[in-house]
Amino acid sequence: MKDKPVQLEENYEFIINSYSHQGEGIGRVNNFTVFVPGTILEERVRVKIVEVKKNFARGRLEEVISSSPYRTKPLCPVYHLCGGCNLQHIAYEKQLEMKKGIVENALDRIGNQKIKASPAIGMKDPWRYRNKGHFHLARENGKIQLGFYKPKSHTLVPACQCRLFSTAINRLVKYLEEQLTRREISIYDSETKQGNLRGIILKESKSTGEIMIIFITKEEKLKIDEIFLDNLIKDFSQTVSVYQNINKSSKMVLLGKDFKLLKGKTSIEDAIGSFKFKISPSSFFQVNVSQAQALFEKIVEYANLSGEETVIDSYCGTGAISIYLAGKAKRVYGLELEKGAVRDSWENCKLNNLSNLKFFTGEAEKWLYGWIKNREEVQVMVIDPPRKGCSREMLRNTIKIKPEQILYVSCNLPTLARDIKYLTQNGYNLGKAQPVDMFPQTSHIECLAHLKRF
Repeated sequence: MKDKPVQLEENYEFIINSYSHQGEGIGRVNNFTVFVPGTILEERVRVKIVEVKKNFARGRLEEVISSSPYRTKPLCPVYHLCGGCNLQHIAYEKQLEMKKGIVENALDRIGNQKIKASPAIGMKDPWRYRNKGHFHLARENGKIQLGFYKPKSHTLVPACQCRLFSTAINRLVKYLEEQLTRREISIYDSETKQGNLRGIILKESKSTGEIMIIFITKEEKLKIDEIFLDNLIKDFSQTVSVYQNINKSSKMVLLGKDFKLLKGKTSIEDAIGSFKFKISPSSFFQVNVSQAQALFEKIVEYANLSGEETVIDSYCGTGAISIYLAGKAKRVYGLELEKGAVRDSWENCKLNNLSNLKFFTGEAEKWLYGWIKNREEVQVMVIDPPRKGCSREMLRNTIKIKPEQILYVSCNLPTLARDIKYLTQNGYNLGKAQPVDMFPQTSHIECLAHLKRF
């Protein structure tokens, strides 16, 4: 490491001059890049180097020598430990500005697209927006705690006052900690593979206030009886559905295949705009419904449907975007790999009395190949893939179908930019890029890209 401009455990002073796509500040020592979490553009900082690689280093903020006027005091008492809301130190309007810049930088650097993104769509109140939380467990001084792991560790940070969740969820977290401790519930240890209760998932409907609880266990037996469940429902009347998920895997897998209804309803119901959605224990659903509505309305605006179009919604999940577009299009086809999600899509379709949708199970690229053989025209293609983005086969088949418009939704800018580069080299122009702040106070960015065939 002697040939590097920085040395491990040494302190350096420099100015933050840009951001990474993960929201870290970037400074330079003799033109050598140093990533520093918790910093803001144009701040002069003193940093201790904690990691040195071939082309960059990582540093820990030791002192802010010259502070940004947009630096704020984080509201969360465990902000410096948790790492989840890693932008709380930045005033919210500057968070939105930063995210717009990160989108533009990724599209330019990776996608070769010199485009000015639209201002990021933010929230009026960027707190308490999450409708789902996966809580880990630990025992501290004999008491069970629910919380989240520190970054790159299995050290638990308590979360009973997390400001991303409603006050109802925070009260429920504290209640569960007390009751599970009282009943001496066995907590699963990922290192020794001993214990039973692996985690708890809480889902909350923002439209009805209903709450679903899922206890994730290693074993089929759970030391929770009818008295516990009756008291839970009595003390928290919003709790209308309680499940157990059995996950016997020794690997770091979130859920097992088997769900057991312990108490109450089989599902809860939420809404995005005027549309209703059924949420089962295994359902994927947008964690921020107000921002999901903003995103979907922007998709409808960009598509500008006349009522005569055929739309394909690939990677459609539980059909939320498909349902939003169905009222404006002639027909919508939703493609999804997960069978459970497709079942939920059909349920949501019925729930909203829509008849011009069809959903199909399977790999999107394989299904599109069959569509190509049928030679049917498609006016609009929606692509909302997982973080890894689209396979080359998926992109090739999309191009062969020749949709007039592609609406690409992504939560991972590097793969979005990569795929846009390929599409713009094969018959499409990128016209608009719209960041949507789906996860305020965090570095995560959702982006809608609007491409048209030339």
